[in-house]
Amino acid sequence: MVERLAINQEVLAKYVQASNTPLDYLKQKLPKIEAYLTGQEKPTFNQLSTIAKLINIPTGLLLLNQFIASPEIEADFRTIDSKTINEMSTELRETIVDMQDKQAFLREEIIGELPFIGQFTLEDSDEKVLNTIRHYLGENIISGRFSTYRNVLNQLGVFVFINGIVKENTHRNLSLEEFRGFVLSDNKAPIIFINQKDTNTGRLFTLIHEFVHLFFGQDHLLDLTESPLNPLEVKVNRITAEILVPKDIFLSKYNEQLGIDVNLNNLAKYFEVSKQVVVRRMYDLKFISKVKYQETVKQLKEEFQSTQIPKNKITGNYRNTLKYRVDPNFYQYVSNAVKEQRLSYTEAFRLIGVGYKGYQVLGERNK
Repeated sequence: MVERLAINQEVLAKYVQASNTPLDYLKQKLPKIEAYLTGQEKPTFNQLSTIAKLINIPTGLLLLNQFIASPEIEADFRTIDSKTINEMSTELRETIVDMQDKQAFLREEIIGELPFIGQFTLEDSDEKVLNTIRHYLGENIISGRFSTYRNVLNQLGVFVFINGIVKENTHRNLSLEEFRGFVLSDNKAPIIFINQKDTNTGRLFTLIHEFVHLFFGQDHLLDLTESPLNPLEVKVNRITAEILVPKDIFLSKYNEQLGIDVNLNNLAKYFEVSKQVVVRRMYDLKFISKVKYQETVKQLKEEFQSTQIPKNKITGNYRNTLKYRVDPNFYQYVSNAVKEQRLSYTEAFRLIGVGYKGYQVLGERNK
């Protein structure tokens, strides 16, 4: 006879609610989920494990008599641009915690420290910071910039992850309105996370912007708004713009005989950046007035919102998508720990956020 578990249905309901997993989706996998939530029926251990997997928590939590909130995020992340941690979505909080978990593992694996983390302060000149960052990035890249710069950052010891959902849960989307990406600064294992819901040009901006933040040694959450009252953010924005759209090249490519809109399209295409970045450069370099800048930014925001990708429309080849999302160096550290029997396969799967199939797919990069 199959043993059924006497669980606290209120605890189960709180975990289901906290996961933001649609009840209709849970019903597809477990038709009796509502009976478990009301206490009309008791689940077996296997059924409880299935629920735990679907809402992405350890099974043991569902056997307790009280609800335990998600792990707290480190103090430096509790307030970002006047946002308290309670104002963040569950999806964002869990993503940050997941990256911190990965970072904690990496810190134990990595011996050396990176010399550029926290190298500068707000008092250092833009030119000094810019020259140093350019030294690390190498020669200016115009074509294929995102993949090229991502590889450069990997070689420097920066780990880059990209995702538009919480781990592999396609029913838990990350909101682009809430954030474009974030960086967890660390002198051994700095991590940049990029919201995959963003455009290709937006991802490039986030990658470089958060990399610049590492030189000031600060964690940072990037959203869609400008922060004119934050001196460091203003400085980082200036430096990022100069890296992505160098003044000398911009001036050589700008054609005053053409209209603003034509230049905007041509330069955005040439530099592989968003029109928002280009119009900001136009304003900073005195090609347009403040009023024209504000009008154009408003128009571009409206265009962006009307062309956003629907929540569940990020598609593609599973193998390629997974390899794109997971940092290759991170996988290699996990794989080495497994081979040296310092980490079990189960823990490796949990740490990466994949199952056996996904783990095998990621291993293809090293064959």
